[in-house]
Amino acid sequence: MWIHVILFLLILIIAVLWFMGWLHLEGLDDEKGRKLFLLVALLGNLFGMVLTLSSGGMGEGYRLVKEEDLTYEQKFQVSIEGGESGQLYVQIPEKNLKEEEEPTPGSVESNVSWQQDLREAVAEFNEKKEDPDYYYLPQEWDGKKLVWEYPSDHTGSIIAALSLIMAVMLLIKKSREEAELRQKRYEELLLDYPALIMKFTLLIQAGMTVRKAFQKIALDYRRKKPRKKRIAYEEILVTCYEMESGISEAEAYRRYGERCGQMKYKTFATLLIQNLQKGSRRLADMLETESVEAWEERKRHARVAGETASTKLLLPMVMMLMVVMALIMIPAFLSFYG
Repeated sequence: MWIHVILFLLILIIAVLWFMGWLHLEGLDDEKGRKLFLLVALLGNLFGMVLTLSSGGMGEGYRLVKEEDLTYEQKFQVSIEGGESGQLYVQIPEKNLKEEEEPTPGSVESNVSWQQDLREAVAEFNEKKEDPDYYYLPQEWDGKKLVWEYPSDHTGSIIAALSLIMAVMLLIKKSREEAELRQKRYEELLLDYPALIMKFTLLIQAGMTVRKAFQKIALDYRRKKPRKKRIAYEEILVTCYEMESGISEAEAYRRYGERCGQMKYKTFATLLIQNLQKGSRRLADMLETESVEAWEERKRHARVAGETASTKLLLPMVMMLMVVMALIMIPAFLSFYG
């Protein structure tokens, strides 16, 4: 039972430290993952506690239900006058065991005479009862109080410990999934930026205002209706909705850069805000320069991705080489020794 109390206290301390903001674990700060961890750990511990409380007790006291063949066999934990407890195998009606279990040192079974005497006392006690449906365990023997219990079952403790381990694994898995989603989002924004900035530059050079260019890009995106939503263009839609609802252009562009979260998009938003505040006539030139740099950055990213892919293919290529060598050399050795 003590292990469940310790686990409850441990989970409670972790929960308090998390929600108070005092516990920060690198890569494990996802809110959904923390809630899942606490839920699984608490439910597993509660279930284990229920199993622990339901095991070890006598249930119906010292009354035992007879089997269909009017016999009863069970191993019990028995203690005499609160002394050391030991295991005793009870058979009612008593019969000779083919294989006696090895006695436990310091227990009731370690004294063979006590063991046999206690079994005989149980048999005599039930002969006197003559109950057609139940057998009984005596509460006293030679003036000494007897305490009977079923052998302790550690299933509840094991389940509680396994649930805690499972909760930790789920927390790590959830955190890794969130990290992968953030990485995919980062790469998607990085890949979409060159095409977006080039299209925006062309619209500005064609004579459109910044607001009209945003609206044009949003309109084209809605018409295409891509199966997979693109974050950069979805944020442009949100920016257009914000401007239509009354938010100023400068604030809408600033929010756009903050929502995208990348430095390139923040730089783009800063250029647009400066154009509104200072009326920069060189906006098209600056956007064109930014577009060229974005394409160069994308080329570098593509080269790095290609090198990474070739590294990942190294192990499968080595395995294929070993298979080819085996196909060539094994028949050669067989023919040579044959």
